[in-house]
Amino acid sequence: MKKILIAISFLLLIKVAPAQDLVKKIPGNAFTVATIKGDNVFKLMFIKDFNESFLGKKLLTETSKSLDKDLNSIEDFGINLEKSMYYFNQFTDSISYNCFLIPLKDPAKFENLIRNKNEKVKTSGDVNTLTLPDSSSLLMWNKNMMYFVSGSIRSSFFADSVKSAKYGIKDIRYQNSDDTMIDSAAVAVDSTYVMDAAATAAAPEVYEEVKKPAKKTIQKKKTSKKTAAKKGSKKKPVKKKAPKIEEVEEIATATVVLTDTVDMETPPPPAYGGDRYDEYQGERKEQEDKKKRLAYSWMTAQANTIFNGNYESIASNKSYTNSLDDQSIASIWVSSLQDVYNMLTPELGAYSAYGKAGIMKGYGSLTSKLFMDKQSFRISAELEMAQEQADAYKKIMNRKLNKNFLKYVNSEKAIGFVSYAIDTKAYLEEFPKLMKQTYGTLLGAKMDEEIELGTDLFSLLLDEEAVSKVVKGDALFVINGLNTKDVAYTSYDYDDDYNRTEVKKMKKETLPDFLFMFSSEDTKLFQKLIKYGVNKSYVIPEQGIYKLKETKSPIDVYFMIKDGIVFFGNSLTEMQNIYNNQFNTSISKKHKDLLSKNNFSMLFNPKNLIGKVPDEEFGGAETAEKFNNTLSKMGDVYMKSNPIKGNIVSGEVSAEIPNGHENALKYLFSLIENATK
Repeated sequence: MKKILIAISFLLLIKVAPAQDLVKKIPGNAFTVATIKGDNVFKLMFIKDFNESFLGKKLLTETSKSLDKDLNSIEDFGINLEKSMYYFNQFTDSISYNCFLIPLKDPAKFENLIRNKNEKVKTSGDVNTLTLPDSSSLLMWNKNMMYFVSGSIRSSFFADSVKSAKYGIKDIRYQNSDDTMIDSAAVAVDSTYVMDAAATAAAPEVYEEVKKPAKKTIQKKKTSKKTAAKKGSKKKPVKKKAPKIEEVEEIATATVVLTDTVDMETPPPPAYGGDRYDEYQGERKEQEDKKKRLAYSWMTAQANTIFNGNYESIASNKSYTNSLDDQSIASIWVSSLQDVYNMLTPELGAYSAYGKAGIMKGYGSLTSKLFMDKQSFRISAELEMAQEQADAYKKIMNRKLNKNFLKYVNSEKAIGFVSYAIDTKAYLEEFPKLMKQTYGTLLGAKMDEEIELGTDLFSLLLDEEAVSKVVKGDALFVINGLNTKDVAYTSYDYDDDYNRTEVKKMKKETLPDFLFMFSSEDTKLFQKLIKYGVNKSYVIPEQGIYKLKETKSPIDVYFMIKDGIVFFGNSLTEMQNIYNNQFNTSISKKHKDLLSKNNFSMLFNPKNLIGKVPDEEFGGAETAEKFNNTLSKMGDVYMKSNPIKGNIVSGEVSAEIPNGHENALKYLFSLIENATK
């Protein structure tokens, strides 16, 4: 029986182990979370290999030099490289935090790395605190983790005169006129600030004050009876809920602001004129110092909460947990594009045009992940949308690329291509709805009827069915090579009296050899345009192929219509081969699948670019050789969209690993090293 209990305990320990991940320390209202998974990284490259790599040596050398320490391995940093490291940011209306959570394996090594005789480390229990220069950042650590936080007061917060008065912040202005001078003594609103040390010492007690607010504290802070009832009423037992982490700011402020003057009328800001510029600078610095002390107190309270508080973490956020992938090397998650936009533009938030129902309406979380394996490295991106938007995009994306396009792709010489396929009819039908949803509030709620009328008029004026036959909605652009051409240009010579003389000169330009095509079921409109162009001498006919007459263009552009496809290109030979059914088709299966299975796709083939760019474009043969050498070591780069699943729109970029490389990470390191030689 005892052995069974021991076995069960062992299994429970294994099950509980992941819960110790530092993600539990990230607040649930974090806007952005970035992750680097150390265990996945060092599965691809041993620590010894990293230390001996170009990047590893550079990192160790530069860090040793800057810290005046002797570092021989990244293990000397004391970081636990087998666990995940995190960055997150957090916004409130008053301050933004940029934070790093790093797991520690050897705290003694980490302390040795950062300690020096000029820096004072404060210790409270098992937590150490180091304030960085000018008190703009804090570094805190214990035996398990290191936490770095940098706080920045948001300028929009003190643009509000009432809030400025509350925290004793004056609006200091300089005006070069004695007539507009206002004595700074007229501004009576101010506050008394405690020293940084006092703010730091008070911070650990802040969270306890939130959890168990005493009557005395509530009265001191002038909390209303209604608010007190919500926080401390015993008449109605309520399950205790941890406060949001930004609530710490208001309580931390109690340790900083001793005089509250919110209700008084805010006087005009002082203005300076004449020879009082130095006084203006001094007053301005004083206000900035006040803001820094305020930010420092909030940062301290926030950091102490991270270490000691009991709050809801990001691990309970379903959107975040759904974004996780055990196979990724790194990832970044943004909570909501709509919320981030609203938070980043608070000065516009008061207007319906840019507020919660504004430009980013309907766009939710954004996730991007990096994967590396033995074949490729890949970056995926997923965007969550409102279901109504997702349904609209599903209709728009309900089309595949014209298969006849594939006959005009030669994989052996193509440097790259871009394709897209949408349903033009569905796009024109959904476009007014999408525009109304996204931009409708720009005109305000009073314009709802006008907006509705405008969208109806748009649909009435356009015959979606007819337009979709003229331009079906699919297209392919291919770059088949680069050509060097002598191009005439105008320059000017000047004599000794600076009289200008116009001179015609020649120069070499490297231009792409391209082919562009799109589908059309009804070409009557294009035929009329061609006829008009010929009559007006804008177009020159050449046996079924037409040339645009444009003397200023460095390239000749040809076009034609064949088999329901409108072609544009700058190679007459290639256009003639298409016209005469003599085009040399040689598309690979990989490129064929990429084009035919995705609504959007892109290819870049580095090897087909080798030697195509003249040395002069790089400034010399040596640089050109290095560039071509790098291209020779690269595999194909792809970009593609994925089918919409539920309310998630996604896509990815991937790069192939050429033969001779063990995996994507080592291949990437070799590319970086080769590029720096």
